[in-house]
Amino acid sequence: MNGFGPRTAALLAALVVGLALAAGCGEDGVVNPTPPQDPQHIAVRYLLIGFVGSVPGVIVTRSQSEAEALANDVYVRARGGEDFGDLTETYSDSPSRDTVHVANYGVMLEAGEYQRNTLVKNFGDTAFALSPDSVGLAAYDPADNPFGWFVILRVE
Repeated sequence: MNGFGPRTAALLAALVVGLALAAGCGEDGVVNPTPPQDPQHIAVRYLLIGFVGSVPGVIVTRSQSEAEALANDVYVRARGGEDFGDLTETYSDSPSRDTVHVANYGVMLEAGEYQRNTLVKNFGDTAFALSPDSVGLAAYDPADNPFGWFVILRVE
């Protein structure tokens, strides 16, 4: 006997099953890996429009409202077909100019890829929602995108 009454034992059993399911386990207690998400792998180019204090290690002098207006303008220009590399060189506050390769949740990394969960949330959500050769805008959010606005071009 476990020392618990039948009601307490039933509550504890229900709690254990609930915690296991919340942790990604089946009712049998076996951990179920996160199923692969679609698309599984993407490649993007991006530019970052930051504002005073938003980009660590980079001096940015524009206000938050100026950054938002510029980001919206650059986004419209990129969607209109303006050269993304030129826009990046002119406006990006990110030191990176590289194409970024990303594996989605539950997908094995390939050489040179980042895992989606290492990205800023709004960046990842926007990038994975894009079709190849399309442009998106990941808006500033203090919790989910604290660096500013990302204009993202999905290349693969």
